[in-house]
Amino acid sequence: MLHPTPGDMRATLSRYADAVIEDERHSTPGTVRRREDTAYTLCVMTGVTDVKQALNTADALLRTTARETATAPSTGRAR
Repeated sequence: MLHPTPGDMRATLSRYADAVIEDERHSTPGTVRRREDTAYTLCVMTGVTDVKQALNTADALLRTTARETATAPSTGRAR
């Protein structure tokens, strides 16, 4: 499995949501292709083969990252 950054994961989730919305508003071969391409990208990023599972895995990875960030010890340095 790839180890995408949280930012990359969020960007891909956003692109997928946009593709789904556009495809459901007015489906064309182009919107179907974008939806399929972003679904595939999510699957590759999360190491699964089903888009619903990829969405759940992406959410879990982002929650884990958020928890790790929130509980990371502070260095005490001013920025």
